[in-house]
Amino acid sequence: MNNIIRKIVGILPKFLQKFYYKHESVLLYIFYGGLTTLVSFVMQFIPAYFGAAVWLSTSISWVSAVTFAFFVNKFFVFESRQRTAKVLIREGGQFFAARLLSFFVELGYLVLMVDILHLGLVANKIIIQIVILILNFLFSKFIIFKKSN
Repeated sequence: MNNIIRKIVGILPKFLQKFYYKHESVLLYIFYGGLTTLVSFVMQFIPAYFGAAVWLSTSISWVSAVTFAFFVNKFFVFESRQRTAKVLIREGGQFFAARLLSFFVELGYLVLMVDILHLGLVANKIIIQIVILILNFLFSKFIIFKKSN
């Protein structure tokens, strides 16, 4: 997929190419984060549509999105090429631990806003996803998939 993106970037004006390559990891993270957010939203609203409690639909959403996100972040965003069992376990463990932290931030926020304050799920899901996107990028770039020197 990144090769397709880079081919598209190659036909853009030079100043846009320069901008893209300067900020490639952030832009790829936003792109794949958008796909992950789509997975999260779909898996949040399908159970909610069938009457699942917020905590349950959020849990299903989280497991689905984190599993998807691990693979796209590892292979496409941060291009971690190490595939030994030891590295996969380390990266996977750190990734899921960081996402577990962000899950509790999201869950706490949604329960407070939706269940306690009775505010809308959609608007609050969007707000918390922006916060989670930033937190997860920082964890992934500087801790989990950091390039070894």
